[in-house]
Amino acid sequence: MLALPVMAVWLTGCASVFTSYPAQADKWMVSYQNGQTEALVTELTPKLEDNDGLLYGLELGRLAQLGGSPEASKAGFEAAFLRFDQIDEQAKLRAGAAVSGAGAMLTNDNAIPYEGKDYERIFAHSYQALNYLKLGDAEGAGVELRRANLEQTVAADRRAKEVDKAEEEAQQQDVDLSQHEGSFAGLNQAAGRVKSSFQNAYTFYLSAVFWEASRDYNAALVDLKRAYEINPDAVFIEEDIRRVQRRMGDRVQAQMPGRDEGSLVVLFEQGRVQPKREISLPVPTIHGAFAVAFPTYDPTDMVAAVPLTVTDADGAGVLRTQVIAEVGAMAARSLREDLPRMIVRQTLRAATKYAAQKQANDASPLAGFATNIYNLVSERADLRSWLTLPMYVQAGRSIVPAGEKQIMLSGAGVNQALDISVSPGGTTVVRVITTGGVPVVETYRL
Repeated sequence: MLALPVMAVWLTGCASVFTSYPAQADKWMVSYQNGQTEALVTELTPKLEDNDGLLYGLELGRLAQLGGSPEASKAGFEAAFLRFDQIDEQAKLRAGAAVSGAGAMLTNDNAIPYEGKDYERIFAHSYQALNYLKLGDAEGAGVELRRANLEQTVAADRRAKEVDKAEEEAQQQDVDLSQHEGSFAGLNQAAGRVKSSFQNAYTFYLSAVFWEASRDYNAALVDLKRAYEINPDAVFIEEDIRRVQRRMGDRVQAQMPGRDEGSLVVLFEQGRVQPKREISLPVPTIHGAFAVAFPTYDPTDMVAAVPLTVTDADGAGVLRTQVIAEVGAMAARSLREDLPRMIVRQTLRAATKYAAQKQANDASPLAGFATNIYNLVSERADLRSWLTLPMYVQAGRSIVPAGEKQIMLSGAGVNQALDISVSPGGTTVVRVITTGGVPVVETYRL
């Protein structure tokens, strides 16, 4: 009879180990909404040393930035970048099996330290650049923007190799990748909204705004063209390209401050990226089918984009933002690209668990029962991702009269007046965030 209470304690421990990551992120978001940014920094900082320190660094960086603590945010992102660098070094040394982590073979993918996604790396560098701008360090901001853009170039080569390697591994292990295609129809639908899981028009546009304000028109033009290539529906980017080209054609005039006008750039981060959901699918093994948990995205969790409208004090229209990055769709496409490797890993894990259960059954009924319960409890999909990112990033730009003025921001949970200052020939950036709770509104003068 002693085995039953011991097993109850063991199962309770299992349940705590496999707590859903989205539930943790929800708790942190509630703390942020309640104005407890300092407590969040205190809670998350020790976690930077954990196996999932990379993910905690990203969440810390984002939440501290939303809470108005750029130094704490900067430290969180720096910790995440250190983990990314370590992961890259390990990848060079690793022989490269598709299955990594012995613990994951007996439990689930949550036992593998979180390694981040390409789109998360790129966003982290962009947000770090904004931290440097807030702290008055333009040089540091420029470095981070260059790193963000470089990551997009590196990711293209890395991602192609990873996809090819996963498909090769599937052939070697004789795993049919098409067997579950119908089960991921929703994921495919969400992923199909973007052409790439990492190419980010927002990062290119943000850097273009910075370079133009720094009078580096050639760099600004290059990044504007990159942003427009990714998102040709953003008409205002095409207008920016023409304006910068005119400035380059008359450099003496272009480098002089405008007499009575300046640029107003509005960046709008709408909503919160959707969490993954868990589905259970039968995976065939040599001993029979075994139920395995997979992560997926449901397109119904992706709210519609709503533009932000900016008007002046007289109610006249100044600008209306347009979507330049669909973060939710990028996350879905990233997961879709990971599926081949995931299916291989899950198939091998199912066979391992089935074999362990068979051995336990042969040893004793109690051992077989305990192993069966463990397999059921431990079969959890990996739902980890950077969950304080926005669902969409939108942007807009307008040339406005210089001076002190009041503008009205309205749409998608925002309805407020904002006093701004626009320098002659200068650039004022207004950043609006509606990730959770009261909208965050920040201004940067470049």
